[in-house]
Parts: sequence; C-alpha cells; structure tokens
Amino acid sequence: MAQSQSDIAVAKSEVSEWVNLYSDDLYAYAVKRVSDQNLAQDLVQNAFIAAYQSYTKFEGKSKPKTWLISILKNKIMDHFRQVYRRNETLLEGEEQWFDQDGNWKKEMKPEPWNEGHLLDDPTFVTVFDHCIGSLPEKWETSVRIKYLDSNVSLDDLGVSKANYWKMLERARTRLRDCLEVNWFKTNR
Repeated sequence: MAQSQSDIAVAKSEVSEWVNLYSDDLYAYAVKRVSDQNLAQDLVQNAFIAAYQSYTKFEGKSKPKTWLISILKNKIMDHFRQVYRRNETLLEGEEQWFDQDGNWKKEMKPEPWNEGHLLDDPTFVTVFDHCIGSLPEKWETSVRIKYLDSNVSLDDLGVSKANYWKMLERARTRLRDCLEVNWFKTNR
C-alpha cells in the first residue's frame, strides 16, 4: 500500500526526533559490541534508515529506543554474519600452537595467569583492546560474541559449532600471546 504524503512527513519527523534523542545511546551500544567507532556509526545510521523504512511496522507496543536497539542488534548480527562468511584462513605461524588434531602442542600450552582484576586497570584495558583489534576479523568476532553479547546464537552466524569453537580457541591463543608480549612481560 502506498504511503500518503502526510504519512511520509510523520515518519520523517518522528525518526528525526529519534535520531536527536537516541543517537548517543545507540552509538554507545554499538561501539561496545564492535569496538570500531566508524563501524558503530555506520551501523547506527543503518539502523535509523531501517527504522524509517519500516516505520509503519512500529506499533508503539515498546518504547522507540527499545525498537531501535532491536533494529541495531539485527544490523550488528548482519555484520557478524558477513564476517563469518568471508573466506579467512589461518595466519602464517598459527599452526605452531596445535597438532594436526587441533589440540594444544604440549610445549605451546599457555601457563595460567594469576593477576587479579585486570579489567579494573585502564592501562590494561587499552592493551587488551589493542590485542583484540589485532585479531583476524572472524576471530575477533568470535571473542566478542562469546564474552560481550551472549544473546547471539551460532544459527544467527551461520557457522557450525565446531568451526566457532575452533576460531574461538585460536582467537584466545592469539589474544593471550599478544597480552604476554604487550602487558605481562612489560608490567611484571
């Protein structure tokens, strides 16, 4: 059904108001999940575009911010799905940690850290963010999904459970290696 000019004007006005009211909240939500300011801005913009395009589906049963966050969650999941669908292989040297069955090589298995509450240290958090950001995109996504957005299912990502856990295992290993070099060796 075609929208009337007045319906279009109402949608533009309402969504424009939502942009003014909720942009900062949506941006904070997105950047926490993707840790990339430019990507977060793009996702929020896409969420507002989608809200405008589907404005007639908003029934007012929830608050506008709740509806917008729901749309943003879908945009974030679409991004993660695209990351997983790209063909990304192991980086050179990754095979050094695992045997042919995918298990830890005995000599490469990491030692436990007993360092207390590192996430309370802003300097550590900066190093940690750098290390997460240096992971291959699929691996970074697997870590973020596992530890930052537990509402995501493997079906949403379109990957097998075995593939997801293998990527997560390798991501943790790379993350640990990066933290060893950039934090623990310099701060002990």
